[in-house]
Amino acid sequence: MKISTTGRIITATTLGTIVLIAAMVGWAQAEVSAADLQRLRAGEITRALSNLRLVTFESILHRPERARLQEQQAAAHLDQLLSNGPFAQADPSTSLVALRERAAAAHRLFTELVRPGVDGDVDIVAEQRYLAQLTTRLLLQHQEIANDAFQLADYTRARIDAAQRRLIFVILGGLSLLALTTALAAWLIHGKVLRPLRRIEEGTQEVAAGNLDFRLDFSSNDEIGRMARNFDAMTDALRGSFAQIERSNHELGALNKEMEAFSYSVSHDLRAPLRSMDGFSLSLLEDYSDKLDDEGRDSLVRIRNASQRMGRLIDELLGLARVTRTELKVRQVDLSAMVREIAESLQQRQPERSVQWQIDDGIEVRADRALLHIALQNLLENAWKFTARTEAPVIRVGTVAHDGQPACFVGDNGVGFDMSYADRLFGAFQRMHHESEFPGTGIGLAIVQRIFHRHEAAVWAHSAPGQGATFYFKFRDTHDERPRQGHPAG
Repeated sequence: MKISTTGRIITATTLGTIVLIAAMVGWAQAEVSAADLQRLRAGEITRALSNLRLVTFESILHRPERARLQEQQAAAHLDQLLSNGPFAQADPSTSLVALRERAAAAHRLFTELVRPGVDGDVDIVAEQRYLAQLTTRLLLQHQEIANDAFQLADYTRARIDAAQRRLIFVILGGLSLLALTTALAAWLIHGKVLRPLRRIEEGTQEVAAGNLDFRLDFSSNDEIGRMARNFDAMTDALRGSFAQIERSNHELGALNKEMEAFSYSVSHDLRAPLRSMDGFSLSLLEDYSDKLDDEGRDSLVRIRNASQRMGRLIDELLGLARVTRTELKVRQVDLSAMVREIAESLQQRQPERSVQWQIDDGIEVRADRALLHIALQNLLENAWKFTARTEAPVIRVGTVAHDGQPACFVGDNGVGFDMSYADRLFGAFQRMHHESEFPGTGIGLAIVQRIFHRHEAAVWAHSAPGQGATFYFKFRDTHDERPRQGHPAG
């Protein structure tokens, strides 16, 4: 059964229990109210009977006309109360019928007792004896009426007590039923939700610790069961992915070894012919210069320059490969101090040049110091090179706000370049200016981009012909970096 279906059943059961309890409490309260109404009506009947007895006694004792009229009113009021009594049960209804009959009989006796005497020859002794008998019968009738009224009052009190007890039983039974329903709901929630969730939590901890063989193995068809099966499928996929990654790492290790072997071959096997070309060309120029014409000497010079340029290209390519393979050692780096060191080195190489350096203080980033030095060396050497023909060269290093975060920049007022070719800017061997104007291998900016990409940093440029160029780079915000965990899923 689905958890949502179970939840709806629990909700419906709980609401039904509450409605049932409310109905039972309402019924019990209605019983108490009805019993209390009967008690009030029984009290009115008792008071009416007492009033009738008082009027009857006064009339018997003093025989005033007023008492006879009051007895008629009291008897009528009592008869009205007995006719409208709220007693539907058998016992009180019987008592009411008996009361009504006795009251009617008492009223007839009272009427006979207080009727005017007959004129004429009447036996006074017999008349008095007859009146005494009527009085006795009337008093006995009133006594029986009082007994019936007391029975009716006792019945109402007993009914009130019984109704109150039923109300208490209903409340206690309702609370017990509600507690049972709550316990059943808690048991269902614990068995179908909480216990499986604890198992899933255990599974996530195991996977986080690197145990990708852990399985939940839920057989239920509810939402948590499907989630558990998806979890098992995810761990299976992760296990396969990490196995593939491990195989790829082995292949990458083998490829790196091949690259190292290739680099060694390039560094040694290719350099030897180049050194030979350069050396023999120099020997020819030194030993046989007088035997060569100008064209021959120019050809040898070109051969030497080409071999030397080839050597520089090999060095740059090897440097690009080393940048890719070097392990990052990220730490806090004072970028301002590093730029000043490189600027001083460039100035010492060409002391005849007068360049204005504008370097902001306090620029710090988290990066690999050695790789960041290589990137800044390339950027500053480019700025130094491309301001060589500027009358008042200025090289700036600082920070600006970009998308709410600081971005570093290296800018100059040199020759600049056309932004329509910016997509070629960071490619290997891509040049914006001819080598005859500004010498170089075309590898420097490719190294710069590779270094910043390894730091997960963005790098871009803005420029215009004759207005200089500015290169921006922005490192990832380390304050939002999630802590890396020591397990394969971290």
